[in-house]
Amino acid sequence: MPPVSLKHINMERVATTDLLRIPPFRDSHMHFTVDGKPASPQKILEIKDEYLRNGIFSVNDMGHVTGVGLNAKEKSRDVDIVIRTAVFALYKKGTYGAFLGKAVAEKNEIKGLIKDISDAGGDFIKVVNSGIVCTKGTELITEGGFSPEELKIISGGAKEKNMELVCHANSDVAIRNSVCAGASSIEHGFFVSRETLHMMAEAGISWTPTCFALLSLTSELSSSERKYIKEVIDNHLISISYAASIGVKLNIGTDSGSRGVQHGKSFFDEMQLFRKAGLSIDQILTAACMDKEEIEKGNFLLVKKDFVITKKIEAIYNSGVEVIF
Repeated sequence: MPPVSLKHINMERVATTDLLRIPPFRDSHMHFTVDGKPASPQKILEIKDEYLRNGIFSVNDMGHVTGVGLNAKEKSRDVDIVIRTAVFALYKKGTYGAFLGKAVAEKNEIKGLIKDISDAGGDFIKVVNSGIVCTKGTELITEGGFSPEELKIISGGAKEKNMELVCHANSDVAIRNSVCAGASSIEHGFFVSRETLHMMAEAGISWTPTCFALLSLTSELSSSERKYIKEVIDNHLISISYAASIGVKLNIGTDSGSRGVQHGKSFFDEMQLFRKAGLSIDQILTAACMDKEEIEKGNFLLVKKDFVITKKIEAIYNSGVEVIF
């Protein structure tokens, strides 16, 4: 799931210009929804066009209770965008996650739900292993998540189907439990400790921090709530910087489709936050881009060195043909 390192790509200069040739982008965390509601067939096509327009040729759909991402995947077979989907997520009954997937009330339900996802054509298992950031600051996160024993059963069921385990996890306890259960990726990851980041680096577990999605909510909050969330984001960026320094695999993911987060455009907002965290252009591209082999296939972007700031792509090539919108 995490992008292959771009350290050896050596971003090519194009002719005598100042343009760089890079692989297309991958949005590692999105939903085929609009403000949390499933996208219509027509809207799915519009979302795909918006991704291509912004140089994003691959997305990881993190699921919805309706399984709308599977519909999008089926409709993408003749479209030049790679869609991987969780179909729907697993969440603990009575806690956060009802709109994302199906509830687990008893441990004996877990393997049946994993089989449903696999049989439907899902590409990985998504687990909601915590709540979300509490904007009021009275608690770090809202209620949600599984016990270590339950996570072990989920992980075992995913392995039986040869599927990766991706964990929505906030709070250091939830993140660490996900790591110990064998997650391949941590999604969101607010309030992670440095000790847990070291565990992730050693185990090769990637992290998709989704900064912009939380930051985008601040316009709807009271002044005290805005101040608190901005402090949370600032600490999150410090964690991202530290994670990069110790070799944690980072992914750019937008959580687009959630309330107020647009598909396509938000990808550049997330890259800008990575830049604010102090990551180099090489580190940002490693987190943002598909594999280098895409260039050899004729799929690539032409950008200037300041493209993260300007949010501008000079040209998009798909199988060697320039894409014009």
